[in-house]
Amino acid sequence: MKIELKNFKFYDRLSEETYCFVGNVWVNGVKCGSAENSGKGGCTSIHSEGTQQSKELLKQAEEYCLTLPPYYIGKNNFVINMNLEHYIDTLADKMISDIYKQKDAQKMRKKMQNAILIGNEDEYRTIAFKMPLKDVMEKHTDYFKKVLKEKLDKYAKDNYRLLNTNIPQQFLN
Repeated sequence: MKIELKNFKFYDRLSEETYCFVGNVWVNGVKCGSAENSGKGGCTSIHSEGTQQSKELLKQAEEYCLTLPPYYIGKNNFVINMNLEHYIDTLADKMISDIYKQKDAQKMRKKMQNAILIGNEDEYRTIAFKMPLKDVMEKHTDYFKKVLKEKLDKYAKDNYRLLNTNIPQQFLN
């Protein structure tokens, strides 16, 4: 069974204890209703489109979700039995995580214009210059190569790598 959340809108500013969001619920390619969470710690509400088909598909989706394995959260592995509401919440969590990753990637691309970024998926170090990186590479080639090599060697012990995508291969040899 294919359950999707489309036309998803996330409201970060309204999210307090839970994520505030709205979206359309689709089951097996048919729009069946909507889901929403006010972001104040309550449950996610799921509403049907009102047609017999949408009600039946949502019922089938609920029955399907009840057959899925539970998921565990927290250090104590708190068990949450799966149902349609929790399934929709996991879809929303994934979409919100993707939104944050896109924002982080955009921030990193902007920083790359003026700095060397060295790190991993969780954290990184910034080696900034007083001029755009492009100018440093063009006007101070030897200095840039030296700094890049020193910093990569320094942070290699932490399993960090170069994150910049705007440094030509000639500087990496």
